[in-house]
Amino acid sequence: MGCAQSTPEQAASNRLNDELKKEKKADLAVKKLLFLGSGGSGKSTLFKQLRSLYGNQNGYGNKDRLQFKDHIYAQIVEQMRLCLECIEILKEENEEYKDVELSDGGKQAADMLQSAGTLQVTEQIADAIETLWKESAVKTIYDLRATMKIDDSSAYFWDEVKRISGNDYVPDDKDIILVRYRTTGVIEQKFEIKKNLFHVFDVGGQKSERKKWIHCFEMVTAVIFVASLSCYDEVMFEDEEKNSMVDSIELFEQICNNEWFSDTAMILFLNKKDLYADKLQSVPITVCPAFNGNFNGNAQDYDETTEHIKDVFEGCNQSSKQVFTHLTCAVDKNQVEKVFNDVQTVIINTSLASGGLIA
Repeated sequence: MGCAQSTPEQAASNRLNDELKKEKKADLAVKKLLFLGSGGSGKSTLFKQLRSLYGNQNGYGNKDRLQFKDHIYAQIVEQMRLCLECIEILKEENEEYKDVELSDGGKQAADMLQSAGTLQVTEQIADAIETLWKESAVKTIYDLRATMKIDDSSAYFWDEVKRISGNDYVPDDKDIILVRYRTTGVIEQKFEIKKNLFHVFDVGGQKSERKKWIHCFEMVTAVIFVASLSCYDEVMFEDEEKNSMVDSIELFEQICNNEWFSDTAMILFLNKKDLYADKLQSVPITVCPAFNGNFNGNAQDYDETTEHIKDVFEGCNQSSKQVFTHLTCAVDKNQVEKVFNDVQTVIINTSLASGGLIA
């Protein structure tokens, strides 16, 4: 009997199967990373740092940079307007601050800012911002930013407002890293790092955004959960009755023990260590309900407190898998590069294990 001849249909089917196998192999070669964490944790900043370090065109081309201008303008104007609102609220609600007041020049600048019909930082708005940022009343609100919902990086942009108001202004790397705006939906980017392909997803951390996370959970190589160390005395953006650190710990417990991630590497970034170190000098960690009553060390010692916070987070893990924890500063490009080089080994080993290539 002769060999059966392949029909055109069979040949087409074989080619399709070969293509599907190649696509599947290519998909398996890509490490899928999911950035998760509460709003304000700094995960989007880390995402931007990765793009700056490993993205095309050395991170950001001029067109990409210009897209951040509106976010920067909005932070400068809206955060200063929020400061002005907070002055009045503080005086009404706290007897200790009843004498907090703007100077006559400050009031004129405030009127100008409040009546501006645009968020664009013009020369006139920049002058008003400069005047207001020198006011002791505004400095008081900024010092109380943990409960006033003023972003840490706003001080940087108010200091730089003259440069930013220039007609030829193009955001630089530091501007892009420090600008704060809430992530909505899912942002994704592919990077090639040391010949390894990574598909990184950043999703909004606010409570209203978390229901969208489930769409990203399939076939994840590693979860990088980002928690802000410095939020231990802060309240949530969406819920002023809830401590931000408590929310972050509860969220990590849910993610760490989620059935979707039973075979997924779990990497914990305790972020904003620089802001935490500064804050700790005047605010002990025991002001946080999560640490009040279960910490017996020096509540203002950096090493003791960070070790305790690390233990609390890692104690949420009810599975046999290891949690790989790093203290990070997302605005420090060199440190982000070093930490990410360290976690690559974990990610690659997890990927090999899921493919059955290592035990």
